Amino acid sequence: MPLQEIIYRVLQLKNGISTDKELYEAVNNAAEVSYSEFLKTIMKMELYGLLKTSLIKEDVLSIELNKES
Repeated sequence: MPLQEIIYRVLQLKNGISTDKELYEAVNNAAEVSYSEFLKTIMKMELYGLLKTSLIKEDVLSIELNKES
């Protein structure tokens, strides 16, 4: 299963929103992936309009499904 699909499905199970650390742990349980590869995929998904990210506080990123997609 592609990493983008795993991320998308995990976010759906978490009501569409998660922190980067929580999401990474859940995704890493489904498919072993490095944190840098995970972040690259998150950035690509944001560029495609599938996700929205925002900085909650230093070193904590909020990742949310884009309800418009």
